[in-house]
Amino acid sequence: MRGSVQRHTGFSLTELVVTLAVAMVLMAVGLPAFLRAYHSYELSTAAGQMADILRLTRYEAIRLNKPVDCIVQPASTAGMTNVWADSDRTGVLSPTEKMILLGPGGNLVDPGTVPNASGLISSAVGSMTATSPSPTSSVTWFDARGAVVPPTTVTAFYLGSTVAPEAGFRAVLLLPAGSIQIWSGDTGGNWQQQR
Repeated sequence: MRGSVQRHTGFSLTELVVTLAVAMVLMAVGLPAFLRAYHSYELSTAAGQMADILRLTRYEAIRLNKPVDCIVQPASTAGMTNVWADSDRTGVLSPTEKMILLGPGGNLVDPGTVPNASGLISSAVGSMTATSPSPTSSVTWFDARGAVVPPTTVTAFYLGSTVAPEAGFRAVLLLPAGSIQIWSGDTGGNWQQQR
């Protein structure tokens, strides 16, 4: 058995380096699009949570057959906001009350920072009067029938991201009868209804 040579197969160092370089280029190209989609998802999730806590507060008012408050207050952690259904109307979060925590990925913002907020209101509800509660400390309450008090105004909650301002804005509109709309807007103030 002369001249028997065993060959080992595998990848050369050059092939591995080229493969890693191609993978890194693809990641560099795809990462910004992924992050945009992720930040938009975070903001939409926060708007959905805000709508859910408003619905829960309304349902609690109907279930208990008495007025119930939805309270917005700053959390103990900077940049975070507590929103809860205050069914006992004490103004203090008790262990049995449902609460959400909004953070920098999607938090309530001042309506003055939202582009074309008046255009959104006129598109969504026409000439009805709209109010925007303070994003740092406010109370929205429902009567025993589940209607918003006062029953003649639309309450607009605006959400934005401090982490990714390019994700745009979301608006949760609470109509007088208690129904809710969620709107999505870009940084230019172009709004479209989500649900």
